[in-house]
Amino acid sequence: MRKLVVVIMLLSLFFSLFPAIGQAASVAPKLYLNGKLLETQEDPQIVDKSTLVPVRVVAEGLGYDVGWNQEEKRIDIQDDSNLITLTVDSRSASVNGTVVQLEAAAMIINKVTMVPIRFVAESLGLQVYYDSPTKSVHLYQRAGTSTDSGSSSGSDNSNTGNSSGSSNNNSTDSNTSLPAGVQGLLKSVQFDGMSSVLIDYDGTVTPNKAFTLTAPDRIVIDLPNSAFASTLTPGQVVVDSHPTLTKIRYAVGPDSPTTLRVVLDLKAASSYNVSEESGRIKIDVLDPAVTPPETTTPSTPSTSTGSSDKVYKVVIDAGHGGKDPGASTASGLYEKTFNLSIVLKVKELLDKESRIQATYTRTGDTYPTLQERVDTANKLKADAFISIHANSYTATTNGTETYYNRADSKPFATIMHKYLVKATGLKDNGVRFGDFKVIRETTMPAILLESGYLTNATDAKALFDSAIQSKIAAAIVSGLKEQLKLQ
Repeated sequence: MRKLVVVIMLLSLFFSLFPAIGQAASVAPKLYLNGKLLETQEDPQIVDKSTLVPVRVVAEGLGYDVGWNQEEKRIDIQDDSNLITLTVDSRSASVNGTVVQLEAAAMIINKVTMVPIRFVAESLGLQVYYDSPTKSVHLYQRAGTSTDSGSSSGSDNSNTGNSSGSSNNNSTDSNTSLPAGVQGLLKSVQFDGMSSVLIDYDGTVTPNKAFTLTAPDRIVIDLPNSAFASTLTPGQVVVDSHPTLTKIRYAVGPDSPTTLRVVLDLKAASSYNVSEESGRIKIDVLDPAVTPPETTTPSTPSTSTGSSDKVYKVVIDAGHGGKDPGASTASGLYEKTFNLSIVLKVKELLDKESRIQATYTRTGDTYPTLQERVDTANKLKADAFISIHANSYTATTNGTETYYNRADSKPFATIMHKYLVKATGLKDNGVRFGDFKVIRETTMPAILLESGYLTNATDAKALFDSAIQSKIAAAIVSGLKEQLKLQ
């Protein structure tokens, strides 16, 4: 009976979210089973707002036997342990002796028995995903659904994993029965609110090289030997805070039931970077006007040490503020509070530096816009820009990171990071490229500091420790002075 998982509530939500399936009768959607396009005599049909699919080809694709009783106009679908019966023109069906009501009666169209897709999914233990851009209906078995026949995945990816077995799934639920060839489970797909798409997984996932498509513009990345975790179903994330990225879609790929595809819909062609770390794939989507950083390291700005009277102008930015609290700890402490506390401690130290003239984007609980922060630094023609933040993600994610955007800022980030990570005492996550507006659109060496993760209890405790905050402030001043050749 496990195969006969009932997902009525989920499917009801699915059909309410996608009314276009029932309205676009002029365009028959294509039908996919476990990522494979089904060749059918009849495409899915729209009848009285219900989507009907050819039941035989779906059931047989899952290894069921399908019989037809001409006298009773009855379809029998069965395997070794299950029996499903439907009668043409009847809104009732039987699943292992239990009567089930259908949203629409089974019917014969051009000699093909068609059944409501909702019933097919409920009775055969499938999940349903409608991909609007491609006008296609995807039926697929989740990672935790066993398949007696084993007919769906076979050796589609034999060149990438048949010999490795499943021993690498050390992070996955040991009670999960994975389709053949699957080595990793996709747990979440989300946008970080700035410029990055974060794809998290358990086990082993090795993405194929990302590629782009046009008309419309898209970035596509395929994840072979992968399946959805039980907590994630195909879907989409709408993005409204990025210059070009509008939507993230994820579903079973078109070529293999064990390949997942993530598609980034764009308003305009955009550059991107793909990076990997343990359990995560990160896609940075860049503004069309931004080019990825160069791999060569340019000379640092300000190399003159002969003039002892030059005063350097710097801008120190406390991230968020006012109406924008930023991240928060489990106990309700806000990132904006941490950022401001660090900036005020930095101010105390810089007030003693005669050759550094500091400007602060905020010294209270106010909210200057990102553009205002950029304009402050550019109009001042500052020699350096530092934006102070704390990060957030899962409760187990931790560590200190320093971000740069342009190549001329990377040396500054490298200098600052060695001081910052020593001051926090937290995990060293390294120097990273980031497409943040305040370091992208400023014209001087500019960096953004993520001292730790407020969503991690250990990091949060450290970041709100006054002694550690003082160390962070001192580290920022030391890094700044080394950048400006004042040490």
